[in-house]
Amino acid sequence: MAAASALFKKKRNRAGLALHDNDLKYIELDGDPSKMRVARKISTPSGGRGVRKNSLADAGELLAPLQALGSSIGGFKAPVAMSIPSRDVLIRVIEMPELPLEDAREALQWDFEKYFPYAFSDAAVDIAMIENPSAPEAGNMSLLVAACKLRTIESLTRLADTAKLPLSTIEPENVAMFRAVLGPTLSFPNGYLAVFAEEGICQLVLGYRDNGVLYRTSLVELGEGEDGKADYSPLVREISNTLTFARNQYRDLQMDHVVLGGAYSEEAELRDVIAETSGLKVTLADPWGSWGIRPPRDDLSGWETAVGLAVRELL
Repeated sequence: MAAASALFKKKRNRAGLALHDNDLKYIELDGDPSKMRVARKISTPSGGRGVRKNSLADAGELLAPLQALGSSIGGFKAPVAMSIPSRDVLIRVIEMPELPLEDAREALQWDFEKYFPYAFSDAAVDIAMIENPSAPEAGNMSLLVAACKLRTIESLTRLADTAKLPLSTIEPENVAMFRAVLGPTLSFPNGYLAVFAEEGICQLVLGYRDNGVLYRTSLVELGEGEDGKADYSPLVREISNTLTFARNQYRDLQMDHVVLGGAYSEEAELRDVIAETSGLKVTLADPWGSWGIRPPRDDLSGWETAVGLAVRELL
């Protein structure tokens, strides 16, 4: 993935661009980590054809919306971290012998197809060492490995070049979301589940201290019940299934919180149902407060990805 740098490589930037099914969200931050403000914050329709069901369908369809966005701000000045839709990325926790990261990356290619459904030569791959609630065997380490098809990264890189967007990095959408709500300091001493509920899609990240150890993306359609009220049962089932899997996978992991973000986080009924069915405390995600960013006066929800991308260099 030399053309697009590393998914997890940190470069200096304060701008984030989130690619969603129906819109592009761009945010640019000014200031230092102790006091940041929103310099620019723009959401523009994406046309609904470039990204479909949280997967890149046709990067070319994003060019005109991206060029229009750039024109509206007088051109892209700051290096931009761009998201890749989460359904295009597979994220696994892999245990390997303790090695320097570059050596571990080299060694991964020999067992790559045990974990991912395509060849290492066809993949864009990045790794990061994490703290795992299941301690690895002596002499081993836990790696978070993100992989996607190389051609997807190449499509996004060409898109950025054509739109004259100074691309600093490309990162999985759900990784950026998780960073946005976690903040720069450790928020929870034990385990927790971050849930981002949007129209038609749900992102779930199992957190352990400041590590994401399980990433899931589910297509979830929320309808109406017989009483005409919103039916949250498909989303609640996804949350319950994820918690059950996490408790079976990490038997010693103490779960304390569900952190709820996304557009549906504003629904008090949903928060109550999650708390009742999970037995966990439900905390609302706040990407602005988590990073000490003065909240903008207009729409606040749905910006987790863009904020998480913009603050990426600060960790």
